[in-house]
Amino acid sequence: MRLSIFGATGPTGRRLVEQALARGHSVTAVARSPERMSLSHPQLQVVRGDVTDPTTIAAAIAGHDAVLSALGAPVGRAPVSLYSVGTANILATMAQHNVRRIVCVSAGGTHPGKDPNNPVFFEYVVAPLLLGRIFDDMRRMEALLMASNTDWTIVRPPALRDTPPTKIYRVAPAYSLPKGWQIGRADLADFILDTLDGNGYHRQALAIAY
Repeated sequence: MRLSIFGATGPTGRRLVEQALARGHSVTAVARSPERMSLSHPQLQVVRGDVTDPTTIAAAIAGHDAVLSALGAPVGRAPVSLYSVGTANILATMAQHNVRRIVCVSAGGTHPGKDPNNPVFFEYVVAPLLLGRIFDDMRRMEALLMASNTDWTIVRPPALRDTPPTKIYRVAPAYSLPKGWQIGRADLADFILDTLDGNGYHRQALAIAY
């Protein structure tokens, strides 16, 4: 498949690029700073693009079979709109170029209200003080995807770790999983790429965790 990957220079995006190439896909890696992509491969094209400016991403989407989004905003207390604005622009560009498949990384923290599967410290301290604005915008992003005519899959990981791949993880239609407090980025990328192989996860929002 010919894949367009957004957030390609981020820690999850890099693993998506690496594993997609290893599986034999052709990859267009989209980044605001392409020079940050150190990987070189005959099937890899690195292009400059900013999801907040739709004029810069059309060439990265046109002619592709699927879009993978691993956008990431910095943690902090500033307003966040990257996920919703960026996804709105991606969806509009996909519609213009007749690209239907998109898999998007969200988070388990988007659960409305308190999530009984998350640790108390996370729910009452970490989420509201550090991640609340990100989760709010991710909810807006998810709503855009669910309202679109695309063939979407939303993947909601918990805390992400840079650990070796295990290919052993749980997945279910949910915001989070009981005692599912972490997942390795390599295993997250593995599952995302698996969703392109016709495994039935179309138009579903899924929790993933060990």
